[in-house]
Amino acid sequence: MPGSHRLVVGITTGMGLLGTATGAVFMLANYFVEQLSRPHMTISQQLYSWKLPETKEGPPPALRRSLLFHSNDGTLLRGEFLAQPRPAPTVVICHGYRITASYLRPVAYLEYSYGYNVLLFDFRGHGESESVITSGGNAEVRDLLAALSVARQQPETLADNIVIHGFSMGAAVALLTPPQPDVVAIIADSPYARLDAILRNFVTWQLLHDSSSWHPVLHPFRNIFRPLSWATVSASTVVFRLRNGYALIARPDTSFKRWQKRALATPQHPPVLLIHGMQDDLVPIAHAYRIAEQAKAHHIPLEMYFAEGSKHCGAYGDNPERYIEVLQSFVLKYLNKGSTSTQRG
Repeated sequence: MPGSHRLVVGITTGMGLLGTATGAVFMLANYFVEQLSRPHMTISQQLYSWKLPETKEGPPPALRRSLLFHSNDGTLLRGEFLAQPRPAPTVVICHGYRITASYLRPVAYLEYSYGYNVLLFDFRGHGESESVITSGGNAEVRDLLAALSVARQQPETLADNIVIHGFSMGAAVALLTPPQPDVVAIIADSPYARLDAILRNFVTWQLLHDSSSWHPVLHPFRNIFRPLSWATVSASTVVFRLRNGYALIARPDTSFKRWQKRALATPQHPPVLLIHGMQDDLVPIAHAYRIAEQAKAHHIPLEMYFAEGSKHCGAYGDNPERYIEVLQSFVLKYLNKGSTSTQRG
């Protein structure tokens, strides 16, 4: 009996500790989901900052127009269309998480100078768009579909000559979006292959950052942060779905398989130019390798430009001339031939 009593006490205590630990993980997951999905926040410059090309002069006011449009769930989005004086292909630029469209104006103006119309817009919860929760990928697909619809309605947009140029989250969203018949190419700069891997790294980074001032005697406890990040992200997927009714974890690495299965009902997937910095410590180069591997497995035309010394989304700013050269060489293969004389401005 005494041994049985100790066993019962041990099991009960263990279950109590497990319950407490589980409760703590779900409390952390709740906090994490709130922070992740909170609209109109800016990302910490300690985590990363983008190096952009030098700003060129943009088009005159007569060739700019502000846009207001709705995603299919009613979210109000704001954008700006930079129109060429005559019909031309249109580039739809997709910004990253916690970055706004206005931040990418140097990119827009540079690409405009090469003869493209440009549509800049803010995803939900970013910049001037409606203050609703962000998801880091899945919900934003609706926003890109709405932006593409607006782009094709502009009188300066040549039919069947739309290019998507996404950065970071925006690149992932471009790969997640169902193929559109008038999208002739996708430029995906630094996309993640699966969001949960990025979130785990972010939780670990945040915990390490917040505990950096701890007394040295407490530092051994920081060894649990990585397994804690796995538990937190796993719990966050449950919390997010219960709150919002859809999945948190976006998987661009499975998009090619998904669209191939629907190929009879949808257009073929447009060719992809995959760009990544070899020194990217926010979205490691392994994500690019995974996307490239899946594209090959599902017969998606894909070209790669891996910048040797560049960090996250840094290839453009590190060498704008080379970046544009690669971009132009890729895009001009797929634009409708004979419909434009797009060239360097």
